[in-house]
Amino acid sequence: MRDANLPHLPTLYLVEPSGSLRARQLNMLARISGIRVIAAGASASAELASLTHYHPDIVVIGLRSASARALHDIRAIRSALPDCVLVVVVDPLAQPLRHACLKAGSDYCFDRTLELEALRATLDRLAANAYH
Repeated sequence: MRDANLPHLPTLYLVEPSGSLRARQLNMLARISGIRVIAAGASASAELASLTHYHPDIVVIGLRSASARALHDIRAIRSALPDCVLVVVVDPLAQPLRHACLKAGSDYCFDRTLELEALRATLDRLAANAYH
């Protein structure tokens, strides 16, 4: 049983198809105080059972494009975890792709190459808000 006086440490599940990018992102995420990475995997469809088992507060999913499959993955995660904060990281990110990801159910959408600082700032803010 969790002590009601202790702050909740938000949990994060990373889904990234590229093993090398997943390793780099895990390294970056490990340096964010106030967030606990609980698991990582390569495919949203393959990880869906684990995602629902762990029920993370935050899901970060890396996508290559806004293909029908990628948008389906966003919808599937949103449906399985309606209360999670869903963060999509894509490259390259054009405005129509950002709109499509947000419409599919993501809360945030970042360009992997241009908006890493914004991604980190958002995760820092989510961690800080968990204590209030």
